[in-house]
Amino acid sequence: MKSILLGVSLLAAAVVAQDAHAQRSDGVRFSGFRGYAQVRTGDFTIPAGSTTSGSVMVFRGDLDVYGNVDGAATAVLGDVIVHEGGRVRGGAVALGGHVRNEGGSILGVVKDVGATHNRSTVSFGGRPRTTLGSLFSAVVWLVVLLLVGTFVLFFMRDYFKRAVEVITNETGRSLLTGVIGGLASIPAFVVLVVAMAITIIGIVFIPIGAAAFMIALSGIAILGFLAAAQVTGIAIAGKREAETPAGQELQYLYTGILAFGALWIVAAAFTWFPILGAVLRMLAFSVTLVAVATGFGAVILSWWRSRARKNAVAV
Repeated sequence: MKSILLGVSLLAAAVVAQDAHAQRSDGVRFSGFRGYAQVRTGDFTIPAGSTTSGSVMVFRGDLDVYGNVDGAATAVLGDVIVHEGGRVRGGAVALGGHVRNEGGSILGVVKDVGATHNRSTVSFGGRPRTTLGSLFSAVVWLVVLLLVGTFVLFFMRDYFKRAVEVITNETGRSLLTGVIGGLASIPAFVVLVVAMAITIIGIVFIPIGAAAFMIALSGIAILGFLAAAQVTGIAIAGKREAETPAGQELQYLYTGILAFGALWIVAAAFTWFPILGAVLRMLAFSVTLVAVATGFGAVILSWWRSRARKNAVAV
């Protein structure tokens, strides 16, 4: 399992690093990349209703955005001003100036370095991401997972132990099953909604059925992730003796959850550094996604096998 996690993480890091390098290179316009980036000197305006095909960089002037910029909007020794109705899909960066959002929308990195001002935030959908807010979210999720894990370990012990055994013995099959199961959940959801919509009574209960489906799916994913965290905790802590078996299992579970939580906390701590923060968030996301997919598949396999055994005993 460690090799799988490491491989996916390195691949994700390479993709993000390549994207970051591409963003840095937007200011240079080569003949083979015409239309990807525009470089101007002096004040420059993106008119309302117009859309650039790439990034825009302005030297010694202000960049006024009334229309749409598909890439990054950068000003060197000037300001980036996003007016009402303006939209920047990439980052907005001002070196020696300020980024001013006057009613527009900035979907990527927001960074300005002026003579008396140095600010760096990351925003998605126009809402800035701050380092303190990211740290708070990461810690809250860590506490929630510790509490949920404790509940699952003591009140859903049988299901949990079966999933842990499947991950330990069949990691690859669990991951494959989890990926297939996750992809299959989309058409399954559509089929559920259509099946309820063809009846008059079913239409009324579509919101309830959809909510129940999503809750069940989320429950399986959380149970699977906790099982993967348990296996990770065993791998990190090694075999240790405790006063009770339950206490030992709790130590393993907490160790695994803290290991995954540490990835997100470290990523959150570097929110102020957009490129490095993005790389660390992608690493944390990719590792967590593999763990969730593996655990999801383990829960499905353990449920299917226990069901088959029950049917065999009944016969």
